[in-house]
Amino acid sequence: MPVEKHGSSGGRGPEDEFAQRQVTLRTQGFLALAFGFAMGVTIVIFFCLFRVFGAPTAGLQNFVMQIHPNLWLGFLYGFVGGTLLAGIYNLLVVHELHIFGLESDQD
Repeated sequence: MPVEKHGSSGGRGPEDEFAQRQVTLRTQGFLALAFGFAMGVTIVIFFCLFRVFGAPTAGLQNFVMQIHPNLWLGFLYGFVGGTLLAGIYNLLVVHELHIFGLESDQD
């Protein structure tokens, strides 16, 4: 007796597609948070290096010395900014608009 498969793509049911979307969404969210964390750490390291060794240009050196960066605040700005950038990138390129022919659900 043949088994009938109902679904919209490749014989998968709607439950499988929903589960796959949830896994993809969680993965993209984790990657965005990881990128935000890395961006925050990078900003902290750059500000520390600029304060210790000096900035390569006088304008950047004046900027670093004027703002007296708080390391936690610098990390927070880098984390939020990096997470937003990664989230926008994931939405534009991979998840929603399929720019450049990249798709998250290729068979």
